[in-house]
Amino acid sequence: MSSSSTELKPHFLEEYTSPLWITPEAKIRFDLDLERTIVRTDYLVEYVGDWEGEALPGVFFHGEGLGFLSLRINGAIAEPLQYHVSEDGLFLRIVPGRSFRLTVENSLSPKHNTALEGLYHSGSMLCTQNEPEGFRKITYSIDRPDNPIRFQVTLSAPKEEFPTLLSNGNLIHSQEWEDGRQEVVWEDPFPKPSYLFAIVAGNLQYRSDQWKTKSGRSIELRIYVEEKNLSKTDFAMFALKEAMRWDEETFGLEYDLDLYMIVAVDDFNMGAMENKGLNLFNSKLVLADKSSATDDTFESILAVVAHEYFHNWTGNRVTLRNWFNLTLKEGLTVFRDQWFTEDKTDPSVKRIKDVLILWEHQFPEDAGPMAHPILPKSYIEMNNFYTVTVYEKGAEVIRMLSHLIGRDTFRKGLQLYLHTYDGQAVTFEEFLSSMEQVSHHSLLQFRNWYHRKGTPTLRVEEKWNPSEGTYQIKIQDSETGELPLVFPIQYALFDQDSKSLDSGLWEMKAVQEEKVWTGLVNKPIFSLLRSYSAPVHLAFERDERELIFLAKQETDGFSKFFAFQKIIFREFRNRWEQNQKNSTSDTIALYKHFIETRETLPKDYLSYLLAFPGLTILADELKVYAFEEIHEIRHKMLQEISSTLRPDLFSVYKENLGSMSSQDRENIGKRRLKNMALSFLFYLPQAKDEVISIALEQQKQANHMSDEIAVLRAFCESSYREKETSIQLFYNKWKADVLSLDLWFSAQVSYGPDALERAQSLVSSSDFNWKNPNRVRSVLSSLARNHLSFHRKDGATYRWLCECLLLLNEINPQIAAQIAKTFQSVRWQDAKRKGLALMALQTVLDFPHLSRDLAEIAGKICKDLENNQS
Repeated sequence: MSSSSTELKPHFLEEYTSPLWITPEAKIRFDLDLERTIVRTDYLVEYVGDWEGEALPGVFFHGEGLGFLSLRINGAIAEPLQYHVSEDGLFLRIVPGRSFRLTVENSLSPKHNTALEGLYHSGSMLCTQNEPEGFRKITYSIDRPDNPIRFQVTLSAPKEEFPTLLSNGNLIHSQEWEDGRQEVVWEDPFPKPSYLFAIVAGNLQYRSDQWKTKSGRSIELRIYVEEKNLSKTDFAMFALKEAMRWDEETFGLEYDLDLYMIVAVDDFNMGAMENKGLNLFNSKLVLADKSSATDDTFESILAVVAHEYFHNWTGNRVTLRNWFNLTLKEGLTVFRDQWFTEDKTDPSVKRIKDVLILWEHQFPEDAGPMAHPILPKSYIEMNNFYTVTVYEKGAEVIRMLSHLIGRDTFRKGLQLYLHTYDGQAVTFEEFLSSMEQVSHHSLLQFRNWYHRKGTPTLRVEEKWNPSEGTYQIKIQDSETGELPLVFPIQYALFDQDSKSLDSGLWEMKAVQEEKVWTGLVNKPIFSLLRSYSAPVHLAFERDERELIFLAKQETDGFSKFFAFQKIIFREFRNRWEQNQKNSTSDTIALYKHFIETRETLPKDYLSYLLAFPGLTILADELKVYAFEEIHEIRHKMLQEISSTLRPDLFSVYKENLGSMSSQDRENIGKRRLKNMALSFLFYLPQAKDEVISIALEQQKQANHMSDEIAVLRAFCESSYREKETSIQLFYNKWKADVLSLDLWFSAQVSYGPDALERAQSLVSSSDFNWKNPNRVRSVLSSLARNHLSFHRKDGATYRWLCECLLLLNEINPQIAAQIAKTFQSVRWQDAKRKGLALMALQTVLDFPHLSRDLAEIAGKICKDLENNQS
């Protein structure tokens, strides 16, 4: 059906009602086969409504793409008049009472399930992905998060083809048959919603380890992979044990089963999935060794392994009443994994990285056609609301709460929440109420963060009265509307000699508030939003000398970084508005200062401090989206910095050449600092031959992927003809390694105005696979984030990507929708580009078999472009 006939019926938060029927027990049997799997599900069905009439209402079981085979009620074959089967599910018209057994049998084809939802085929295995609504593609079910089910699962399959058979919970039975089939039975003692159900069948090996909890229980840990990848599981196992230790020490939370399993899956739409006791992971977030994984990959594995483990309590034991409350589990658990990673790495670096994600991805979403509060009021396709707003801004909201009540109190509040609502499906209200109970701190106004969309702007004014020695700061939330917010503002006041005069937390609750300090001799220097304590835009016109002071003297790592960024932004704006040809001295002087005093700062932190802002952040700061012109100014500034600091940059590069391949902070810092220096040196036209020589030598001799990919990316961003040499070197070495090759694909289309033609060539190669989400994202998402190529004046990239969207629509609608979201950035382009993008997207909307996933995203963006064509 076309988009015009596709029923894009929204679900509204205000229409939520508790279920009338639940299925507290389910016994499921799978006779597994690639082509035709048979699923037999036996439910206990119970009425939990308050119906007082003579005849109970019917019960609906979701079901999509299933082959209906049979239905029994209390063991007897159901009469045709008792039920109706449709494309959406099975409706039982006549029920035998308030409690009964229902047995339904259906077929499905894992091999032909390219959407990677429900039960599907990936590599040598069958596996499942059920969040949010994939379970209805496995069997008929009351598929909603407030229907907790205690599962018993029987898996039957040919042992030669599927020697490993896994599900949630504990293995309670296994048997082999003479015909070569084997059968296993798994039972999960904890009720869980269907989105947390999982099975895996394949030819897998596992790395095993043990964890002893503080209470003395022994937990077996297993990471399942294909045999060839066993050597790449060490770090994931390390990360898991660190997460288990941290959750026990920080929150007193122990794991509750005797077995914890992780399975690496090559074809996966998401990053990972927290199925109870059986986590399924995108392979890129499990597999790592020092030669083939970057430092960023190792840190991502650390965070995501922890994230999914932490979900055992914040998401599994206490789950969601409805999908509108997705941020209850995701925002909270992202904050927990951020806190964990801060403790295990450099907290300033981690904070900078998290804020850069906000600036580059979440702030633009807040300002575009997909803007929504962290608690959406409606959705059409739930898959589309796994957004940076729900996750990353949701985490910022939890972080603000921890600032307001303090982390020790936050710990107690989380423990109370989990104890009180264990085994229940709840909303954010139960969570905040627990925090209020332990802190005695009203969070009534704080709740508006869950309902207000967009990024707030705080306007700051300062007044200094030298005759009276008084200093005043006034802060205003400039866009309150009907939902005033609470802002936890961490601040410090410094005198001219870097002495701290005052510091603390300012809880701003009014639309406008002020603070006054008295008895001062000289005008102080005010530092606000330390650690970026609230996710806001900051409008604060201040003296350049004060920014330089903060960049040099601030002890808060993020605030030092933020001050330096502001100096760069200010120079960039001056060049844009006044067409300046030469640099003011402040930016280069600070670069030189930081490099000359580099021994006083951790290398890892220094590499982030010195990183020059990218096009997205610069455009958002300017509120100008002429990317060709922004790129030109940025390129010129980088040339000037590199030329002025050439000897210093070469020194930094050479003194960090001796980094070992180990993952300790010192060597991570040496690699990052060395590669940061190298990226600047690529802007030196007068040292071209020397830079090319040392870069190619680094790539050839590298013992760590961070060093290899840094060279490849630098060449791909350059116009040097040796770029092709670097590309070929990398390919020859890593063509057999799937995850490394994703980096190779991505690097080639992430830079420059001519990436479209290269992307078209890459998707035609034998190494490209339209059915693998990682490979698709490595080209299409990377191309769309390359603004110089995406927003071409002729609209060619818009048209080609829309052709790709229609191809993906038939293969994997969820990935098609993810790629379509990149068109949000068109709203800030000129009228001609908007028109070209609108025409391209209209071909998508006119497609006769458009998925709900893609129709919702394309429709919203088209509507936004139509309303903003001027």
